[in-house]
Amino acid sequence: MTQAVSYSNVTSNEEEKNGKLVKGMVLGAVIGGALAMLDSTTRQKVASNTKSMKDSTMEMVGQVKNDPSGVKNDLQDRMKSAVSILKEAINDAQNLYEKVNDDIVGQVNQVKEGSTEILSSAKEATSDLKDIGGKVKEAGEEVVDENNNGSNGNMNSDSTSNNSTRFNNSSSEYKTSKIPGELGR
Repeated sequence: MTQAVSYSNVTSNEEEKNGKLVKGMVLGAVIGGALAMLDSTTRQKVASNTKSMKDSTMEMVGQVKNDPSGVKNDLQDRMKSAVSILKEAINDAQNLYEKVNDDIVGQVNQVKEGSTEILSSAKEATSDLKDIGGKVKEAGEEVVDENNNGSNGNMNSDSTSNNSTRFNNSSSEYKTSKIPGELGR
């Protein structure tokens, strides 16, 4: 069996919780204010600020009573002045935004393109360097082959075949260098 929960019960529970929250916040503010008033310097500041606020409010009320249209016109002039200053600030901000977009973003894009080109050139140079290293290694092998064949040229064919066999066996013992073009160390 299931129980039906009415919508009005859920709503009243939420309102009750919200009411408790507001009461707790107000009570906390009152207690905090009361504790702050225990300090004599805080009491003096609050008293002087309250007095100055009361004086300025009474002065404003007196001005409105004496010349309501003058106060209204003065307030309108101040608002117009504030609006014009805000418009100038907005225009300056837009100009700055455009300048940043045009100058800085453009330069960043140029640097990005340049770095891409540099990276591509470096990759090509690496590939070319590997090719050159392979050719140098091949030339070194040719020199080693010629030296072995040339020094054995005066011997008979049996000794030549033995020497070439020894060379082939010992060439497998050569360590390959990690530097292109070097035979080994």
